Amino acid sequence: MIFNSEMLSNLRTSVKARLSAKRYEHTIGVEAMASRLGWILMPDKIYELRAAALLHDISKEIPYEEQVDLLSKSTVVYTDEDLSVKPALHSISAVPIIEKDFAEFATKDVLSAVANHTLGEGDMSIFDEIIFLSDYTEEGRTYPTCRQVREYLLDNVREENALEENLFALHSATLDAIEFTIESLRKRGEKIHRKTLVTKSYFQSIISKR
Repeated sequence: MIFNSEMLSNLRTSVKARLSAKRYEHTIGVEAMASRLGWILMPDKIYELRAAALLHDISKEIPYEEQVDLLSKSTVVYTDEDLSVKPALHSISAVPIIEKDFAEFATKDVLSAVANHTLGEGDMSIFDEIIFLSDYTEEGRTYPTCRQVREYLLDNVREENALEENLFALHSATLDAIEFTIESLRKRGEKIHRKTLVTKSYFQSIISKR
């Protein structure tokens, strides 16, 4: 499937109808950041990245019980631990919605990035990382840690850099975002999903090899 601007425009309209004004504003911010990073890191995937950004929170505002019901009727593999971390369940409950209602956008990359945009995953793809970081750093995020990671990204992922240099900056930003998230969850006494810890270890390994 080759995406184009008309498809994205139609998708934007459909997504807007399903989200609150605040959630839609965030979603547009994520799309903008994904586009900004994508033009530098994956220009051949720019429309697909923007589609993933637009769809990443498509089930965020669906009641938890309905998300569980969606998953139970789908082919998505999930665990009791997934169900126990309620704020992150929308990452995977979005998958059957995309497959059913937005099938033209249900590529492997889009589904993977949406599924991994909250908890992360070991051996994340560059595509996954862009969506993960775009969600964390979009301009509407005003938390100090989000601003810090955003400033680092924009200062260090540049068109004039070598690809290797840009990818190292991307991985470093992902690790920072994961570590800040873990620290925040621990301070609030909230459950930390195993996937997030696996993601931290994976990127620590990458950075240590530099």
